[in-house]
Amino acid sequence: MRRVRKRSDKAGLPPGSLVGVSAESCVLTTIKVFTYTPDQYTEKDLKHISELAAGEAGKEITWLDIDGLDDSSVVTAVGERFGLHSLLLEDVLNTDHRPKVEEYQDHLFVVAKMLSLDEETDGIVSEHYVITFQEKPGDVLDPIRGRIRQKTGRVRKMGADYLLYALLDVIVDNYFLIVEDLGERIEELERKISIRPSNEDLLTIQEIRSLLITVARYTTPVRELAGRMNTAQTELIEKGTRRYINDLQDHTVYIAESINTFRDMLTNLENTYHAGQNARMTQVMKLLTIISTIFIPLTFIVGVFGMNFDYMPELRWKYGYPLGDGIDGAALDRHADLVQEEAVVVRPTSARALYAAFTLHFFYGPQANHRRM
Repeated sequence: MRRVRKRSDKAGLPPGSLVGVSAESCVLTTIKVFTYTPDQYTEKDLKHISELAAGEAGKEITWLDIDGLDDSSVVTAVGERFGLHSLLLEDVLNTDHRPKVEEYQDHLFVVAKMLSLDEETDGIVSEHYVITFQEKPGDVLDPIRGRIRQKTGRVRKMGADYLLYALLDVIVDNYFLIVEDLGERIEELERKISIRPSNEDLLTIQEIRSLLITVARYTTPVRELAGRMNTAQTELIEKGTRRYINDLQDHTVYIAESINTFRDMLTNLENTYHAGQNARMTQVMKLLTIISTIFIPLTFIVGVFGMNFDYMPELRWKYGYPLGDGIDGAALDRHADLVQEEAVVVRPTSARALYAAFTLHFFYGPQANHRRM
């Protein structure tokens, strides 16, 4: 998902100037028109907006479905055909707009995002027609096309305002799929961190947080959009349709609350991860401290006996080494007792046995006489 889109191509141009989305994408603009009544429907592919017959914008409901915004002349032709404001047409080509709704004298302009494709959908609704502009082909609106073709649901029985609601409802339903997928990823990450955390988990947390920011950027304004449509002082939205729009607003509130909950969960997971890392580091430092404190007194005593002097009483004494060993053993024994009192996980008896075995082998083993020479 792209977060930032460039607008530098429009720098210095007057308001209402139309610039195609991208000259490099080479997306062919397609125009499809659905015209329907409760009893019949027609579906046509148009090469140019001039092929739209005048009768198709009469009593029947007409949905003009346009994919591809590279060719600004198509948008200009639609504006001339239906008398749309130049600023509205400019907003159609600015695909980084936040979701919004604008009221005009005889039509409404609605902007929404289909997040799975990082694509903007602009909708214009009037009394008998709905015009949708999409950045590129491929969308989540096929269920609506299927209802029109198969005469299922309420679309064929209701007006253009209900068609606009149905399009927004499908887009919001797709938000649920994305949010639920992110929720499952967070739950799986939570189980992994609680059992066996790794360095990759922190990168995963940052990745999911970035996705949540992008999703929230486009889903949160949809709640405002639905609220404004529900309270708009316009005759284009009938009272019966407002009930459905109110339900749409409830869905957007649930999505926004879910995103906020996921953000808190990620924060807690990050804190848990760092707390676990600190706990493991503390255990390592404890172990290193124990090893160091065990060898400090031993190193001191061995250092005393290893000094290169001729006049030391214990050097010529038969029991000099056993005396030194006894002092070392007493020091180790006392240290092991202190460690045990501090509730550090160490086995004092094992440490004593290891030291005794080492001493007997080193000082009284087969090579002991050689070392004393």
